[in-house]
Amino acid sequence: MAAGTLLVATPQEGADAVFHHAVILVIDREPSGITTGICLNRPLETRVTDTSALALLFVGDPEARAFWGGPMGRDPAILAQFNAVDGLEWFHLPLQQRRPFPLADVGVIAVAEHTSPFEDRIVRARLYIGLCVWGRGQLERELTRGDWQTKQATPELIFTSEPDLLWKELT
Repeated sequence: MAAGTLLVATPQEGADAVFHHAVILVIDREPSGITTGICLNRPLETRVTDTSALALLFVGDPEARAFWGGPMGRDPAILAQFNAVDGLEWFHLPLQQRRPFPLADVGVIAVAEHTSPFEDRIVRARLYIGLCVWGRGQLERELTRGDWQTKQATPELIFTSEPDLLWKELT
């Protein structure tokens, strides 16, 4: 499953309640087979300003809602669309790690990153809490079982103004 794929939960009897009507963007696929994604259509009641003051350096609207990204962890991350990505291949943190880009102009920002590389580059951004993670072979089994449909992501789908309606739009 390639980065940039959307996983759209199928409406099955007895489906996993955690992922009921979920739309997940695959953001990374490691050589080990571990797949990481972010759930796009679960806005929280929490505002960005209530969740992470550092996130305000990347998400301009303090009243914007934070999103539930998945059941794994509570770490905040920013998903952003950029108008230029040169020089952004690596996280700007003490630990060198390649930045995931699920689309050519959409990537993940750690809220603790230095802001200067991003100045005047962020077109739009959202804060997500948690991730979706599948172990080697797990996602493939779920796809074979029919738990997910796949679609190709676009920035318009990722940053839709009506995330609550995204699942219905894609099924």
